[in-house]
Amino acid sequence: MSRAGDTAIAAEVQHRRRVVVDVILLLMRNGRILLRERANTGYGDGAYEPPTGQLADRETIVETAIRVAEAEAGIAIRAENVSLAHVMHDVSGSGRIAFFLSASGWPGEFISPDARWFPTANLPTNMLDRSRVALRNYAEGMRFSTYPAFGPAGTCGGPALYGTLHEAAPWQDAFSA
Repeated sequence: MSRAGDTAIAAEVQHRRRVVVDVILLLMRNGRILLRERANTGYGDGAYEPPTGQLADRETIVETAIRVAEAEAGIAIRAENVSLAHVMHDVSGSGRIAFFLSASGWPGEFISPDARWFPTANLPTNMLDRSRVALRNYAEGMRFSTYPAFGPAGTCGGPALYGTLHEAAPWQDAFSA
């Protein structure tokens, strides 16, 4: 060790792992959820998922949600109407963290030609598996999950249950495959 000012800090700093942070919007109205068909991404093209974007440098997840809502759904949401729904750690590839945020109280309808409303009880079969699993976990009251899951359903991340163990949440079966 050296005293302050004696030597410069080592120029070589160990490489730190960088994780991709996804922000995924759960835009729901009247028992329906807004999903977009993926196109020209090189991954999962033709499959449906909620409006999604990656966290940009020096951007908060709420700012990302506002940007994604405008860019991918053509709707304006306000920060005070955004709340955390679910967090998923995706370890299936190089590692990603996905923040699923719900938004309420936006004016008007979406204007994206790639988006459509789907009943939560009848999601499309060609949906990204990661999104389907996260939506199901959210419907079951889980606030955190890992994809793929490493144990029996409902054991990852400790469920934040709705009411009692035997009381079903109003959206309990909404996202089951």
